[in-house]
Amino acid sequence: MMIFKLIDRLSSLSAWLSKAALIVLSVAMLYEVVARYIFNASTIWAFDVSYMATGIAFMFGVAWTAKVDGHVRVDVFSSMMPPRLFRLINGVVYTLLMFPVLSLMAWHGWKKTVNAFLSGEVEMVSIWAPKMWPFYSCIAFGLSLLALQVLVIGLRSLMNENTCRETT
Repeated sequence: MMIFKLIDRLSSLSAWLSKAALIVLSVAMLYEVVARYIFNASTIWAFDVSYMATGIAFMFGVAWTAKVDGHVRVDVFSSMMPPRLFRLINGVVYTLLMFPVLSLMAWHGWKKTVNAFLSGEVEMVSIWAPKMWPFYSCIAFGLSLLALQVLVIGLRSLMNENTCRETT
């Protein structure tokens, strides 16, 4: 289905954004180390950039990881099941359990983003005090995309389309 392919493409694009966040993290940490230990001039922003880039990298990579079936799972029992039963259980769990839970988490993430934007919320841990709504929006976007990707995986399982488990 076309919407499935669109969500798959968004997950792949999100994975590239995750990689970009890891580059930002690496550059920021390298800069901080050089500034601190060579020039004795620490930055006020390195701590915030590091945890935000790490969180963004995680949240932007999780939907792609689900797409390629890269999450860790213990498949002692599922490996002994017939493929059709595995697809049925997988489809039901993904569509009726995981999708609603992840959608609820995404909904709360978007609410937190809007509240942070409207209130002008800033980070209170460091002296830099950046606005929090951009970071919250990345978390909400990642959760939303994960929820959609989980729904696609579940529906594909129920429609008996090939899954990564069968092709490996």
